[in-house]
Amino acid sequence: MKPATILLFTAVSAGLFAACDSRPTTPAMCGSGGFTHNDNGELHRPYQALNMTMSSGEERMFLLRLPDGYDPDTPSDVVFNFHGAESNAHEQFVYGDFNALADRDNIILIMPDANKVFPDRDHELATYWDAAWEGTKRVRDHDLRFVIELVEKIQTEYCTGDFYAAGMSAGGDMTTALQCATHGPFRAYASVTYRYFDTEDCGNAVPKPMISFHGTEDRIVPLEGLPAPWFDPHVDEIMQSWADVNGCDAGVIEEAFTENVTRYHWANCDARIVWYLIEGGGHTWPGGNDPPTWGHTTQEISASELIWSFFFDE
Repeated sequence: MKPATILLFTAVSAGLFAACDSRPTTPAMCGSGGFTHNDNGELHRPYQALNMTMSSGEERMFLLRLPDGYDPDTPSDVVFNFHGAESNAHEQFVYGDFNALADRDNIILIMPDANKVFPDRDHELATYWDAAWEGTKRVRDHDLRFVIELVEKIQTEYCTGDFYAAGMSAGGDMTTALQCATHGPFRAYASVTYRYFDTEDCGNAVPKPMISFHGTEDRIVPLEGLPAPWFDPHVDEIMQSWADVNGCDAGVIEEAFTENVTRYHWANCDARIVWYLIEGGGHTWPGGNDPPTWGHTTQEISASELIWSFFFDE
């Protein structure tokens, strides 16, 4: 991937904020049952590729994976896992692997697929996720509406509890766009290799737990930030801004986590926030498979396991 192909999201328009404000974060009842079993009565494996029709009439695709112990009468929490630029839902299912953890803890996995078709296709940032804000402040909330409607669909058709959002690169950007919504449907957020902050659009976000990962040798989204048209500050600054939103005490706490991984967190927050800096790490998912063109992938930590623990154990 090249920097020009990375779609930068930053928050949503006022109309979408209002739409998110009306959504409950915890469904009160189980859904209608949904499409769960094949003709032999077995859960579909490894996942189901399903379509939905948006309120706009557009057809969209997503992957749904039910845990081995799924019970249509018992609520299961749901993790949305967003893919990066030049990727897709099928690849993210393998790359950002939560499958064994989801079976262990009875969690539903959703991998949405980006729109990838835009009216301003010639714009250098108009690739993959179609979010509401980016470096040029063009208002495009199409995919955010898709996510909100997809949450409603899953709530209606399956037995769900709380919803969580994770993503890689542009998918991590997508989680931040959702996090900026004042009352979005997700309980906590995880971003791997990319996240952003824009005071105008994110400054009034409700404190929500956030975990993030970044490598010192990421050459696609550099640690020190990017100039125009991306306008990304240093990752330190972005994470401090989110710590301020989450009501944390001033002053980040730095500690060695493993030999080449440093953990940063804050004290007395209204919502927890932590991020991991990987020395020598590239634009990669820690603990995942190793795409050499994106730089080094550390095996000292597992982003999947740390995200999972952050969502469900802490």
